[in-house]
Amino acid sequence: MKRPQRRKTKASKIQKWEAKEADEGSKWLKHYCNDHQILLVGEGDFSFSLCLAKAFASATNIVASSLDTYDDVIKKYKNAKSNLDELKKLGAYVLHGIDATKMKSHSHFNMKSFDRVIFNFPHAGFHGKREDNLSLIKMHKDLVCGFFKNASSMIRSNGEIHVNHKTTHPYTKWNIEKLAEESFLKLIECSDFKKEDYPGYNNKRGDGNRCNKPFPLGKCSTFKFTPLRRPIDMAPCARNEVQYKEPQVSERSSSRYCFDRSRLNYYERWKLKCLGGEEI
Repeated sequence: MKRPQRRKTKASKIQKWEAKEADEGSKWLKHYCNDHQILLVGEGDFSFSLCLAKAFASATNIVASSLDTYDDVIKKYKNAKSNLDELKKLGAYVLHGIDATKMKSHSHFNMKSFDRVIFNFPHAGFHGKREDNLSLIKMHKDLVCGFFKNASSMIRSNGEIHVNHKTTHPYTKWNIEKLAEESFLKLIECSDFKKEDYPGYNNKRGDGNRCNKPFPLGKCSTFKFTPLRRPIDMAPCARNEVQYKEPQVSERSSSRYCFDRSRLNYYERWKLKCLGGEEI
């Protein structure tokens, strides 16, 4: 599978905006700023959260969460306790036992929204299987899909969802861009992820007897998504004015319109159905 193409135009605009914000006194680390309200999910030893907090000299804009309970985090990761203690001193709000596929219903997130929601290297566990096992890949995809469905309702209109993910086989089979599309998210940028850009960050396996050990990163990227504006979100009068571009008509049929449905993406199929077209 081909590596996702970078959105060069979008990326350059984002980079210019980030540079402008930095010039105006904001504190930045790569894609993240102390002016952003940031939610991190699926944290291991909380070293990524702490890395951001140190760069900002404060963590009052950070909510860091893990699927594991506090006791499990301390048992699994050698430096977790010191990382958590320092995070809290810097003002971070820390949550444990947060399932990324159900988090929007958590009481802490009522009436709250974020500028950035970050999931570093989502993984559903090994379960005694190889990474190219189809059933394991499905578990990984279900995790990411559930995360997107929740995170998409937790970001602001101009917010972004970031997923750091490997871009080599078999991880490309997850097809996370398509999973995002199913939650009405669009990919705006895909940039190389380099661990050295985040001083102090330690990626962890998080599962099994070697849970505190790092895993080889290899080639990986930061996938950035923003919400698609759906017709259902518009006022009724505006929704009725949505123009749907007719798919290309086959010259071999003069009796009825024929088109290749497989060429339509998920959003186009959904829009066609909403506008009274044939259900696909």
